[in-house]
Amino acid sequence: MQEVLYLYQDDNLQFCLLCGHCVAICPNGAITHDSFPPGSIVPVRREVLPSAEQVIEMLRMRRSIREFKDKPVERDLIERVIDMARCAPSDHNRQSTEYVVVQDRSTLDKIIQLSSAYYDNLAKVFSNMAAQGGETPDFLPELEGFVDILKTGEDLLLCGAPLFIAFHAEESLGFPAENANIALCYAMLTGMSLGLGSFYTGFVVMACRNDRAIPQLLSLPDNHQVYGGLAMGYPRFKYKNWIQRKPPKVKWIV
Repeated sequence: MQEVLYLYQDDNLQFCLLCGHCVAICPNGAITHDSFPPGSIVPVRREVLPSAEQVIEMLRMRRSIREFKDKPVERDLIERVIDMARCAPSDHNRQSTEYVVVQDRSTLDKIIQLSSAYYDNLAKVFSNMAAQGGETPDFLPELEGFVDILKTGEDLLLCGAPLFIAFHAEESLGFPAENANIALCYAMLTGMSLGLGSFYTGFVVMACRNDRAIPQLLSLPDNHQVYGGLAMGYPRFKYKNWIQRKPPKVKWIV
């Protein structure tokens, strides 16, 4: 008969991170935890794990994709992407990240319009500051050029992607931005394994951070913030090569 072990007394529960390591590592299933009932512990299928070289090659070849096929992404693939995103590590295993999946073309266009309006207004603010002799950022000419391109109707924000995923969370929770962006990386790599390409929608995320228009469009609670965004779809082109990066800058303390 297996002995049931309780690792924490009531007065020590405050030290439990709710990570599940204790029940995951036990070879005999002899440890129980109220937060991880039977059925929540799943054996690792080591026979399907990729080799180190396979993982490394996949990471090397990953590229931000900004040219997509005119083809919707199937719901089951999106669900698999999000299912893996929820497996990402998070502060105290809070799993604070939530997701908004946008496939509706009119809503995608509205996100582009609202983001464009934000940058147009930002450029005007900085231009007015310059006209009044105020100090302006060095990137103002680049921002104005970016806005001019957006006004032509060219989509530099979602690049025609058929799918946008917003990663959001309650602002008051611990490390919401970090949790969301780790989950985003899991989603990005899972999508790649399923034949999907993606890129980080930094311009849209910045617009969300400084203007509530897009969060309101997505019906987010007032205390939630968008911390990450992915544009995703089927890549229009395939890359046969990967590009070498700069050598890492490393300081060793041994």
